[in-house]
Amino acid sequence: MDNILKLFYGCLVCCVANATFTSCAGEEDDIFDKTAAERLNESSAKYSARLEAQPNGWAMQYYPTYYDESPQGSGYLILMRFNPDYSVDVSMDNRFSGNVYATATSGWEVIKDNGPVLTFNTYNRCMHAFSDPEDISWTSDSEQSEGCGGDYEFIIVDAPEDASYMMLKGKKRNTYNLLTPVEEGVDYQQYLADVKAFHNKIFSADAPTGCYLCFGADSIYCMDDASDGVPNIYPMGSDAIANESFHPFLVTKRGQDYYLRFRDAFEKDYLDGKLQELRYDSIQDCFFGTDNAEFVMRGYPVPRFFREYSNAKGDRHCDISTEQGMVSDKFRTYLDALTAGFSQMKNKNKAYGFVGLQYRWNGVNNSFQWLVRYTPGTNTATSVGYNYTTEFIDDGVKFTYNGPGADAKGATTAATNVRNTLEAVANITDLLSQQFVITAAGSSFNLSTLKFTSTSDPELWFIVQVAKVSDNTGTSH
Repeated sequence: MDNILKLFYGCLVCCVANATFTSCAGEEDDIFDKTAAERLNESSAKYSARLEAQPNGWAMQYYPTYYDESPQGSGYLILMRFNPDYSVDVSMDNRFSGNVYATATSGWEVIKDNGPVLTFNTYNRCMHAFSDPEDISWTSDSEQSEGCGGDYEFIIVDAPEDASYMMLKGKKRNTYNLLTPVEEGVDYQQYLADVKAFHNKIFSADAPTGCYLCFGADSIYCMDDASDGVPNIYPMGSDAIANESFHPFLVTKRGQDYYLRFRDAFEKDYLDGKLQELRYDSIQDCFFGTDNAEFVMRGYPVPRFFREYSNAKGDRHCDISTEQGMVSDKFRTYLDALTAGFSQMKNKNKAYGFVGLQYRWNGVNNSFQWLVRYTPGTNTATSVGYNYTTEFIDDGVKFTYNGPGADAKGATTAATNVRNTLEAVANITDLLSQQFVITAAGSSFNLSTLKFTSTSDPELWFIVQVAKVSDNTGTSH
């Protein structure tokens, strides 16, 4: 044992004495064969090459802050192309560009700052619009010295070698911003126009509806007011205000598919995986989770919507659209008969004109009515109403005609006279006294147009345009 200790201490003394010249036997070499500066330079070059690797650039899902209210909490879709000469072309079409297409070119660089950081190092009127400390002119609040509060320098968090995506983190606000490639040949202005049109179609500000977010069959959430990209999502059946939870999202396009991605992933103990991104299926008119197809976003049930809309407080109505393609040929014959019939009526030698059919609640009659609207030889439209019992069924509605409706003074004379005078009015009011299946005329996410199809004759159908109104609580329907 003494010999072993002597050998150990002898080696230790040898190592100390020669520390400036040699290392002890078995000691590791320096784990880096390059200096920190050299490694940072190589890192900058590597990530610069990956930003340039997509010849038609990237779609950036940009979130200025982690706020939950518009505009600072909204997401903004920004397209950018990084050029080898260290210029970058940035394009967008949103509120910060006046809702028109705008593009700007500036400089860019990947700098060394405790890791690689992408910076837009010369002024870019598109990119820097979110970080300029100026009041936002189109809001009611003053944001002087703050503006939207966004970043223009981003830490490169993840950038795989195949340049299939890139994840950036705002240096100041710490928001995560995903970059996905824009396919070659895609025009930036057309891309942004397509995405905006899709968003407005599915989440229209004028559509009186919401949608459901389903985390499996037993966990369903309501998703309200999605038109500005910051919807309130809360458990179905619960109070929307007491349980409010705001979740910003953005829509992007890849090929012919549209994707919706939330800023923050939904992670719950009872979920198998997480929900953050969904792809729109145009055949089924639903969004399905890209990681788990059991996560589904679907539109509001159409017959249920019509029932709730009809029974809502406040003034509301539905107009049968007379435009081409909005009624069946068979129903068109009834509209043509109304047009011909009213044109034969005269008021001081001026012909009447048929205007249209409208479904609404009449407070005088305390009943639902189909109104026949017309001009009595003047430019001012008037109407006569006919009362119906409205029975809501699983897939639609059944109208039963009850007779002429009263006017504001309680008299039914006008409605009775018009129906007795024009056979076409009697025919249309009798025709509407039947059962209809109600479906979405377009997407079930956008119930501003509904299709009514006769259950007894599928060749008899028409489309109504639903007016968006607010009830006494300020809630839209």
